[in-house]
Amino acid sequence: MTHTVRLQLKKKSLYGTCAISGSKSISNRLLIMAFLAGKNVHFKNLSVADDTRLLARSLKQIRICGSSQIPMIIDARNAGTFFRFLTAVLVTQKGLWHLTGSQRMTERPVGHLVDALRELGADIRYCSKEGYPPVNIRGCKLKKGEVDIDASVSSQFISALMLIGPCMSGGLQISLHGKKVSFPYVEMTRRLMNEFGIECRSSAHEITVPYGFYEPREMYVEPDWSSASYWYQMVALSDEAEIALPGFKKESVQGDRVCAGIFDKLGVETEYRRNGIILRKKENTEGELSLDLSGSPDLVPAVMVTCAAKKIPATFKGVGHLRFKESDRIESLSRELAKMGAKVTATGGTVRMTPGNELPGTGKIVFETYKDHRLAMALAPLVLELGQLTIEDPDVVEKSYPAFWKDIRNIGLCTVEKTG
Repeated sequence: MTHTVRLQLKKKSLYGTCAISGSKSISNRLLIMAFLAGKNVHFKNLSVADDTRLLARSLKQIRICGSSQIPMIIDARNAGTFFRFLTAVLVTQKGLWHLTGSQRMTERPVGHLVDALRELGADIRYCSKEGYPPVNIRGCKLKKGEVDIDASVSSQFISALMLIGPCMSGGLQISLHGKKVSFPYVEMTRRLMNEFGIECRSSAHEITVPYGFYEPREMYVEPDWSSASYWYQMVALSDEAEIALPGFKKESVQGDRVCAGIFDKLGVETEYRRNGIILRKKENTEGELSLDLSGSPDLVPAVMVTCAAKKIPATFKGVGHLRFKESDRIESLSRELAKMGAKVTATGGTVRMTPGNELPGTGKIVFETYKDHRLAMALAPLVLELGQLTIEDPDVVEKSYPAFWKDIRNIGLCTVEKTG
């Protein structure tokens, strides 16, 4: 039986407070650095996302099983950051490792990262299709301290290399070529490494990571801006709203903080306070949007769905790598927004969304999620326009925002009825 959640709108006026857990991206990087330092560190407000909990458990197991001569099987499921970061980390750990994942994970390329690690002296072998998971890894001491990588494929490849750079006797110099994508995440990695005693330096085409030892310390993990984007959606589609999100700040290390400026064009005002932010509905919106979201691709579902609902044509540049996320997000969004009469077209790395003329009747739409957490959460706020809708496989939100359904119910937006 297919699991679904049916949402029934209760009101279009939203007032209240929602506490969102720590950033998944920050949490995963902190856990990796603490592991490489060989220390157990308590991080306040660590992400409660499935991806982060899976990473924490796996790192504990790796620490225990490293001396075994029997390959340890590590299942990344559908967690891309997990797989890419551990591909690099396991190269530095004594032992034999079999790193695998879900069916979708076997379709997400890792060839550029594996090539770079092999260039540094890593022993990695593909178990099935060349360039794709799963892989077998034999831990070893990396020798070469310079590597080239294409920055247009995935910022996670670059961050993975940076994180293990201090473990190399001469440090690591990474030369970048190609158009950079999701580069705020690389900057996040650099800043967090600096916080833990590794003084990385970066320029337009080069990142230098010195040899050294991480010095992790307790710290507060700021809330997740990607998760906040769905609250921006709800405010944008409401009649009136004032939503408080504690802990958020303007000077965030997260690239997705730009959602505040984007949603300002879609009818949401952000007020920064000492203890968080306040989102308020405002009337004026843009007539058409053109955005370069190469640095913040995770915002595309929330922004595109909002534009479709508000009948605002939108163009998204530099987002071709959305095809290699938890789903092919360009194709997934095209199929689901077609149910609202919208048309999504892609040319190279540019995606264009043209809204439909009229929304369908209430209660008639069942949205699919393609095992993609961001699709489920981006589509849910459409209840404000449709009155009622159904979403398949709602548990996918566990990947990044487990409390999502509870939070939108508690704020009084809608009833949330799960089946199956």
